[in-house]
Amino acid sequence: MALPSIQTASNAPPARPAPILGVEARTRNKILNLLSPKELEAVLDRSETVTIESKEIVFLRREPIPYAYFPDNCVISLVTEMEDGDAVEAMTIGNDGFVPLAVFHEVPSSWLKAIGQITGEARRIPAADLVALTRKYEGLHRVLHRYSQFVFETVSQSAACNRLHVIEQRAARWLLMSEDRVGRNRFDLTQEFLAEMLGVRRPGVTVAMGVLERAGLIAHGRGNITVVDRAGLEKVACECYGAIKARQKELFGSV
Repeated sequence: MALPSIQTASNAPPARPAPILGVEARTRNKILNLLSPKELEAVLDRSETVTIESKEIVFLRREPIPYAYFPDNCVISLVTEMEDGDAVEAMTIGNDGFVPLAVFHEVPSSWLKAIGQITGEARRIPAADLVALTRKYEGLHRVLHRYSQFVFETVSQSAACNRLHVIEQRAARWLLMSEDRVGRNRFDLTQEFLAEMLGVRRPGVTVAMGVLERAGLIAHGRGNITVVDRAGLEKVACECYGAIKARQKELFGSV
């Protein structure tokens, strides 16, 4: 079933087509699983499964982008870099999305750098193939168009969050979204990397994680973090987590 146009007056999320056994099971990416069986099969036939490692460079700023990625259980971070080498995360993408939007918009490069944040697998498709498929299949074009709007609103919400909310709240939001995107409560992550992603100093993250751990919400070991009490973590997180999830549901249904 074709997705409703994002330009229609209806606010209803796109209807999810009935799955075909053996096709939907081939990907855990929620955006791909919104496609019709025919369109999903077309994308999967032109893609391959790859492993994205934590801190692996997926593509570099201002350099040609050869592939697009639909994460299954990895997380990819989009980072804005300054001339002095400082960097801050603009957005994270897991199995609820794809990168980069530049490919969908037929732009050959991006001003953002993409790096692996949490190790896992993704479906990788040549950029030229994805462009060809979006031109051929209306449903694919519509769902990626809708996802573009979601990315814009998520980045806007994150900008407000970084300005207005304390580190503990932001860290809780980040951990919840990471758990959502990988589908497990334990994942590889260092405090140093989290500090870089949140755009704060390492000591601030150490204090924030200590607060969350003493409250029994998380546990962390060498290079990994476990969400112990998700409900408690949701109470600590700022309103931005709920706002982003609600908007995601409006645009994509139960994704």
